[in-house]
Amino acid sequence: MRLSNVILVLSLGSIGAAVSLVGCGDDSGTGSTGTGGSGSTTTTTTTGGNTDPCSPAASCPGSKSECLALADYTDKTQFTLRMADLTLTAPPPLSAGLVSTVVKGGVTLNLAECNLAGNGTFSWLLQFDTMTGKLKTGGAKPTETPANGYTFVNETIAGFPIAPFETDAPIMNGKFAMATGADITVPIYLDIKAMGVVLLPLHAAKLSGTVSADNNCIGKYNSKGLLPADNCLSTQEIPAYVGADGKADSDGTLDGFITLDEADKVEVSAVKQSLCVILSGDAAMYGDGAVLNKCKRDAGGKIVFQGDWCAASNDAACTDAVKLKANFAASAVKLN
Repeated sequence: MRLSNVILVLSLGSIGAAVSLVGCGDDSGTGSTGTGGSGSTTTTTTTGGNTDPCSPAASCPGSKSECLALADYTDKTQFTLRMADLTLTAPPPLSAGLVSTVVKGGVTLNLAECNLAGNGTFSWLLQFDTMTGKLKTGGAKPTETPANGYTFVNETIAGFPIAPFETDAPIMNGKFAMATGADITVPIYLDIKAMGVVLLPLHAAKLSGTVSADNNCIGKYNSKGLLPADNCLSTQEIPAYVGADGKADSDGTLDGFITLDEADKVEVSAVKQSLCVILSGDAAMYGDGAVLNKCKRDAGGKIVFQGDWCAASNDAACTDAVKLKANFAASAVKLN
């Protein structure tokens, strides 16, 4: 998949700038009142003397789940999770600021009763079958009512076939990992009506993680760590989701790479740069200075900036790509 006709979600600076992520958490009891940000409703829950200031209201459809799951797959052999949080951790230029905000805003649902104020337009599904050891993963269109469920996209978009990818990923002692990396193209919708869409192609992508015993969660919402003083918003220091043990950033990982040539075709209109320039971390040194600042090239047409990865061998043997890593959490949803 090439990016010549595709604009990545990173170009949506106006959406990213408007995103505010308001947190909530697990339901560990009945609570008293608290205050949240605009459009949010937080409660304070006390269990055994421990105060949980950012738990969701009882009206939140996922309030009974530690990860705000919208479906219950306890003891089921097939179950579907939707990424509830996605935190880019590498490369450094993508792990903070505008890019991080845009990605989180798209993945985070818009459920005021759960103190979630994202866009909910970027849905990445993981369907597990414990009998066959298979994992089916791919994108889904957004919905105005997340509790009604999601459907894998299986159609041609802008001339490109988009469909879920199935691979071996048996769950053993709660842990899973894709056996081999795959080229996965995920559609990222820009609005709740799915009128606008962009495509995100990842090469040699691998997903791994730990699924909860009830099959409903990867990671849990950090209700005990989020602060009412921050309106229960996640910050650079306090993540929205943590691992089931409360220590890790989350219980899911994503690993893959994007080539520099592809990245240079991605226009990040909010900053008038290509993704390649952003990946370089130094626009003055590696940009060509054009109105749309793309990566500088040598006389042979080769990009001057050197990445940290090699597309051909999927290792560090050359420098024509950049490694991409992320942590994610996921919550159960209905699959239609």
